[in-house]
Amino acid sequence: MDEEIFIGGWTLETLRHRSQTERNAIWRRARALHSAEGNHLARAIERLGLPFDEPEPLSVDDPLGSRIHDLLATPAARSAAIEATLDGLPAMAGVDVLLHDELGEDYRLNEAAVATVQRLVDTLMISLGWTPAGRKDLPRRCVARSGVFWTRG
Repeated sequence: MDEEIFIGGWTLETLRHRSQTERNAIWRRARALHSAEGNHLARAIERLGLPFDEPEPLSVDDPLGSRIHDLLATPAARSAAIEATLDGLPAMAGVDVLLHDELGEDYRLNEAAVATVQRLVDTLMISLGWTPAGRKDLPRRCVARSGVFWTRG
């Protein structure tokens, strides 16, 4: 029996061999189609029983992960996060622009990079004494779509 082929040429076998981050991207694109074919692919991914939720963060061993960790350890990143927060934006807004300027497409095209940065910014802000106060959308110029809004704790 031939294996079912979903929109985009995906099969259950090819989906099984993708990483969690890749399956998440495929699932989100399928859902965004708002079509029967897209919904069919999204449901197939959900039924696989493999993780497809938010991308896994990059490890420090990953070259891009290492660059992100190094950049977020700089005074410029700390200042960008605090300045964005004081301007009423999520701290991620300031850091996002900095990383896009420094890493370009390596950052913009890697969804795991955004997840990594969000976790590192959360750690940074907590270490500086800020308290999470909800989520807000980021400006359209940012790679990340939303981030945590912080208050002085």
